Amino acid sequence: SLSLAETFGLLMLAFTGYLFLCLFTHNPNDPSLNVAGPAFAVENKAGLIGAYISDVLLEYFGLASFILPLISAFYAVQLLIHKESQDRYIRLLTLPILLVATALIMQMWNPVPTWPFENNIGNGGIIGKLSLNLLEPLLGSFGVASVAGIVFLMSVMLWTGITLVDIFHACRVSEKFLRHWILISVRSISRIKFKKALQIDLPLPAPKPAKVKKPTIQKPQPVKATISQERLAEQQTMLPLDLKDNSYQMPPLHLFTENKSDNKGEGEDALQQNARMIEQQLANFGVKGEVTKICPGPVITIYELEPAAGVKTSTVVGLSNDLARAMSATAIRIAPIPGRSVIGIEMPNQKRLMVTFKDIISTDLFEADTGKLTVAMGVDTAGQPVVADISKMPHALIAGTTGSGKSVAMNGFIVSLLCRMTPEQLRFVMIDPKMLELSIYNDIPHLLSPVIIDPHKASSALKWVVAEMERRYKMMSELGVKNMQSFNAKFGEMKRKGTIPTKQVQTGFDAQTGQPTFESQPLAEAELPYIVVVIDELADLMMVAGKEVEISIARLAQMARASGIHLLVATQRPSVDVITGLIKANIPTRISFSVTSKIDSRTVLDSMGAEQLLGKSLLERVTEGMAKVCDPILVVTGADSVTPELPSHYHVKRVRDLEEAKGPLQGLRSGLSHSDTPYNFVASC
Repeated sequence: SLSLAETFGLLMLAFTGYLFLCLFTHNPNDPSLNVAGPAFAVENKAGLIGAYISDVLLEYFGLASFILPLISAFYAVQLLIHKESQDRYIRLLTLPILLVATALIMQMWNPVPTWPFENNIGNGGIIGKLSLNLLEPLLGSFGVASVAGIVFLMSVMLWTGITLVDIFHACRVSEKFLRHWILISVRSISRIKFKKALQIDLPLPAPKPAKVKKPTIQKPQPVKATISQERLAEQQTMLPLDLKDNSYQMPPLHLFTENKSDNKGEGEDALQQNARMIEQQLANFGVKGEVTKICPGPVITIYELEPAAGVKTSTVVGLSNDLARAMSATAIRIAPIPGRSVIGIEMPNQKRLMVTFKDIISTDLFEADTGKLTVAMGVDTAGQPVVADISKMPHALIAGTTGSGKSVAMNGFIVSLLCRMTPEQLRFVMIDPKMLELSIYNDIPHLLSPVIIDPHKASSALKWVVAEMERRYKMMSELGVKNMQSFNAKFGEMKRKGTIPTKQVQTGFDAQTGQPTFESQPLAEAELPYIVVVIDELADLMMVAGKEVEISIARLAQMARASGIHLLVATQRPSVDVITGLIKANIPTRISFSVTSKIDSRTVLDSMGAEQLLGKSLLERVTEGMAKVCDPILVVTGADSVTPELPSHYHVKRVRDLEEAKGPLQGLRSGLSHSDTPYNFVASC
């Protein structure tokens, strides 16, 4: 029968074989403490338990883990041959020292960052890495190597009982054996070469080089004027419109700057070279993958990376700064592409394409859009034009640092509306506390008042807009419609039939009976125009009259959509005291240019990313119902060449006081207090 020692020896020998199998068949993609996956997809020959054991040992001790099976086999043999060791406790105490010394040596010997297992720790595991980080600043690399070698040698001697004399003797025997083996090998090789020299060998054909699969390049379509020549000729001349007493003319296309840039962007060879460099640099960082598609744009180029199996997205995203340094780029942005298995690497172009405002408004996309308040946003990363309808936003919050392109976008929105709407169809209320950006629009006929530069007056103007909103809702209620578009349609139909809707207004009291007297007055004199409130710098208004401005903006954002009133609010300081929760919750469309910090990006977009925008005039936007941020858009405009032309074609009537206002402004003084300074609001078209 087997003795107890032999039984433990056989069990330990079986455990040794199982441990060898765990370590030698380790697969980094197997389910473990660090990798989640299905239990049936285990490549380790030792099963799921073996996958967990090998992952823990290799993560903490690295290649030093292979000493454990050797030690287990040594003890198994001793138990089987009934050899008792008197210094077994010394060996047990020496074992952790031997493991740490071996892990430290393996950590210093690191030929490839991920060899032979795919981890970013090193060949010494966590123990080896921590030991090296602790000792290297104190002893230096040479000192750490010397100490680790001496400790390793002493641990082996104590554990095995081998002395230095035995080691020197073994070295001498090995040297003699090696010398004899080399001599025999040299003689054998010489005979083989002599025999081959006697034979006449025909040269073999050179092998064909392996074909390298190049990523496909999605060439962007250039933004060109796609309108017919007849339509273009019409737009090049002033277009008179039949108004009440003036002839307003739309701004022609020749006022806008022509795109004369001959820059073709990045060449195909340069894009392919960048793709190969990205793959090579990522491989140097231990990330394997292949660039499968290249999407060049006017400002940035997106390289779609297909990562290898087992590569985590967070690992690739965390290499953005290192990859930018390796590629000699100003910045690189890495983010997963929603709905696809690839990761997008956004890299700025060395040759930036120029996109003008005329390139967008002269396209069929802008011309054929049925929206009343359609504006030119710019082009997307693929070079395709992008337009948006403000009436569907229905309000927009624009944020960005100084010089990021915020005012350029605002000018683009305003000029887009001027190119589509007459003063009878659209009115502006412009508030510019900085007195710089909106001053060029001071004489356009679409303004309800001159550009407001005083924050206190701006607060009163917002109150007036709130009162106008309430008045419009009362008119819609009396006419039985739900929005301004339905009101204008029904009002126009009744006016054509000669039945103008009226309302009963109290005019006084009867002298004899004392009863109030009423008379019928027209419900409205004309169709209601859209009103767009443009605020260039919200931060200045919040500093002077924060609470009043916040309440007015919140009420307009909550209720003004159906009344045809829309907000365009811009700020260069997107902090929580400027963009308050009340304002932010009621403005679904938020546009962010480059900001300084992740906190500002979260304040505007509810997510990070705007602080990493690559270059000027790039924006990200989030709209209602979208969980992800859209692609960056380039915006340019030519507003300064349009506004000087408008006043000369249209006469603006103004009044001295809001009390004298006729038509659309009658009876709206409730939004102003008695201490407010009156404005020169427009009386009529």
